[in-house]
Amino acid sequence: MDKISATLHKSKIAKNPHPILLINDVPLEMWITGIVFDPDGADTTNHLVPAQGWLIDDEDLNAAWELLMPSSVDCSTIVPLLICPDDMDLSCTVIAVEQEITNETVIWHKFGLVTHVINHVPVSVSWDKRNQSVKFKYDEFLSAFNELKRLTNEEWI
Repeated sequence: MDKISATLHKSKIAKNPHPILLINDVPLEMWITGIVFDPDGADTTNHLVPAQGWLIDDEDLNAAWELLMPSSVDCSTIVPLLICPDDMDLSCTVIAVEQEITNETVIWHKFGLVTHVINHVPVSVSWDKRNQSVKFKYDEFLSAFNELKRLTNEEWI
């Protein structure tokens, strides 16, 4: 089982620390390096920031939080995780994950580049062919989600 948590972290593009998820103690934008590539074969994921917190459109931001929040059991959801810090919207580079919720786990099955968004929700994704996946204990994931939200709302300047 993989480990997930949330903390404040200063990424390459940020002036100050910001909330981010950690996978096995590695910040998400660093952990995902080498997993998702753009159509030209470039890997620029270490210059992306979390969708949850950085999106400037309120409807996009609310959708990103709602999609990440574990809800329907035995269903999968496409969740935007990382975005381009220049645009801070869902129109540029967006990394998404297919997230499945079970009674005891949250599984991130595969990662990819979002290619189409409708009504603030990613609907088409160019999935990475290697199908990298991680599996978290449900309670640990929920704790990390709640801490990410708390850090975003209360600690982040």
